[in-house]
Amino acid sequence: MSDILDRYPQLRADPLAMATMCALLRDQGLHDDALALGHAALKAAPDSTGIRTDVAATLSVGIPIFHIPMLLDQARNQAYATAIERMVKPGMLVLEIGSGAGLLAMLCARAGARVVTCEEHPMIAAAAAQIIQRNGFADRITLIRKRSTLLTVPEDLPAPADLVIHEIFGSKLFCEGVTAALTDARERLLVPGAPSLPPRARVRYTLVTDHTAPADIRLDDVEGFDLSPFEVFSRPNVALRKQKSQRLQPLTDPVSGMCMDYDSPPPFGPTSETLIVESRGGRIDGIVQWIALDFGNGEVLENDPFVEGPESSWGVPYTPLVKPIETIPGERLEIRLRRRGTLLTADVSRLEAA
Repeated sequence: MSDILDRYPQLRADPLAMATMCALLRDQGLHDDALALGHAALKAAPDSTGIRTDVAATLSVGIPIFHIPMLLDQARNQAYATAIERMVKPGMLVLEIGSGAGLLAMLCARAGARVVTCEEHPMIAAAAAQIIQRNGFADRITLIRKRSTLLTVPEDLPAPADLVIHEIFGSKLFCEGVTAALTDARERLLVPGAPSLPPRARVRYTLVTDHTAPADIRLDDVEGFDLSPFEVFSRPNVALRKQKSQRLQPLTDPVSGMCMDYDSPPPFGPTSETLIVESRGGRIDGIVQWIALDFGNGEVLENDPFVEGPESSWGVPYTPLVKPIETIPGERLEIRLRRRGTLLTADVSRLEAA
């Protein structure tokens, strides 16, 4: 902290000027200095809401809002910590894809591994470097400030890694690019047969009736103008939290699809699949999906919104059907899944009689 103010002594008594310079340093690509000066501004004005807002707005540009809830997700943290304790051996070389705050890399280092971790967002990488240094792991963790697909051996990794650890799962499993990243890693950055942590993951589905009125997204009459061509940009997904899931009533038992085995050769699982479910009867308004991460040894982390327990850091997508389906008890339906890159879609229809 003192080092950054030694370089900018004119700012020492002026937290507002520090916050302003913080933004200038960020724009110049001096992310470590920007981060340090941001901390200095907060220390100089600890009770100022305005300074805190200014610094946070500067440093958080392009950083998804899920990072803090994710780090506070005790179920997630414990699942990874338990699996790391079981799988990581002293002397092992571990590749982590996506450093974030450095938590998983430090867990691996604490278990005795040498770790190479990579992070493409420059401000996140600057913070992770500071955290790794602060916690005393700088001698065991190498932080590379680029995405994993740009890493090379031996320039970035001293040798192919013995294990790859990752938490680049979005709420729809694939939407943060996990398949492409692990495909590349298996081809270039890992020893043959190196295990993945977690090794398996899948998507879970149930069909529901919605007890609330559907949202009206029609734009054909807005102040007398027809804006309907803009409707194509509407994304039908709604991110659920447990309190909001109470408006939905499951009409089918949950089923699993798109089961990925990251220890197998790419593409790790299917790109299309049809699931069969049986309705309890009633109007089906939409699809709720969530993810289940299988760490092996019977350890599964699942963010089922209909099960009592703490809130997960992963949202739960709810996708309303274009047209609801009235069903009778025992009626069978099919959920047709299709994956294209990071996009996962689902269609629901009645199962045609044979």
